[in-house]
Amino acid sequence: MNADIIASAQHLVDIARAQKLDIRLLGGVAVALHCPERMNPGRSYRDIDAFIPAKTQSRVSAVLAAAGYVPDKEFNLLNGDSRLLFHDSRTQRQIDVFVGNFSMCHNIPLTIGTDPYTVPVADLLLTKLQIFELNPKDAYDGCTLLSSLRIGTNPTQAATRTRIAALCGADWGLWRTFTMNLDRCVVYAQEHHADDAATVAHEVQALTLFLSAAPKTLGFKSRALIGDKMRWYELPEEVER
Repeated sequence: MNADIIASAQHLVDIARAQKLDIRLLGGVAVALHCPERMNPGRSYRDIDAFIPAKTQSRVSAVLAAAGYVPDKEFNLLNGDSRLLFHDSRTQRQIDVFVGNFSMCHNIPLTIGTDPYTVPVADLLLTKLQIFELNPKDAYDGCTLLSSLRIGTNPTQAATRTRIAALCGADWGLWRTFTMNLDRCVVYAQEHHADDAATVAHEVQALTLFLSAAPKTLGFKSRALIGDKMRWYELPEEVER
């Protein structure tokens, strides 16, 4: 089942690429592509999440529709500047496409990057750990990325750390939720994946220290003075179609 949805997600990217259009995967499927040996056997990957650059909505929509993905016309008419929905009638899956950036509990400007199928690892981890009410599947995915890719310590992940630090250093709210969820990942690993807990804790400690030492903008510093006295996150409603 999981292998099938991953193949479907890659096909989605391939048909867009054939038309010289950029689309990249987010969510649990993207995590599974980066860490195939760590796919959660008890997890069901229901839907496909993706990202496209702004101003490509009409072309991407046409390509996906021609490939058999049915657009949610009402939703797309109302929300097309930031988000599009499609339905795969062959698999009964929803395709959730974010346009230009990722806006849920926090706003994250996404990029295409160099990976052929997913957004950059930094963007992927941020979208996973920007959720104020972190759920077990996102905690699992966060732990998987942190420990498998060694995001806090691996020299090959230096650009990932720099990108996370730049975005968090410009947005105190994002930094607050992200670092809070890093700590939650440690607790989750200790409670559910003891064999991996030490590695997760080590990577979180290294990444947290890196973020602490990174430059902060004036806007970050000003908002930090208010701290938790004012809510710093949104609670978006889940899209169910």
